[in-house]
Amino acid sequence: MSGGWILDFPTPADLSVTRTFRVDTPRLQIREWQPHDRPGLQRLTDDAEMMRYITAGEPWSTARIDGMFDRQAASLHNTGLCVGAVFLRETGELIGIAGAQPLDRLDGFDLAWWIWREHWGRGLATEAAAAVCRHALQHGLPRVYACIDPDNQASLGVARNIGMRPAGRCRADQTASWRPPTDVLLFVAGADPLSP
Repeated sequence: MSGGWILDFPTPADLSVTRTFRVDTPRLQIREWQPHDRPGLQRLTDDAEMMRYITAGEPWSTARIDGMFDRQAASLHNTGLCVGAVFLRETGELIGIAGAQPLDRLDGFDLAWWIWREHWGRGLATEAAAAVCRHALQHGLPRVYACIDPDNQASLGVARNIGMRPAGRCRADQTASWRPPTDVLLFVAGADPLSP
């Protein structure tokens, strides 16, 4: 599998023209990452239960968080899309991540969503995933993929609830260089992956 998108990481001069990313839902605001959001992301990635299906419960290192921030800035700069920070509109609390980012080993974009565990069971993951999926497809993408751990019943339910279809099984690192070599189920929304 080879990706069709190349992420050129912007230089500081390139960032003088800043793109924004914002998706609003009745209960959520999703926007690009800001430097002051780092503690909120660190809280998510330090929690073993939150990371159970992402990194087998292992917390993210500072370098991995830096890599995610850099990857999302590059994605926003190059494509107008990113996986951004999710805030609860009522309180302004950072409660997760959601959005779409280019995959570097599969021709397409990855749809991602995580919601802080204190907010599980309220439909917020479905609300965020549906909104960013719709936004990505309206942005002109023919399709988006979601890579989901086969044991993650909640995320499998979210994918089905927002109309994504099963597209097979693969290793996560076959879709993106930043992912571990774990088995995932691939879901797709939009055009059939085999169509032109």
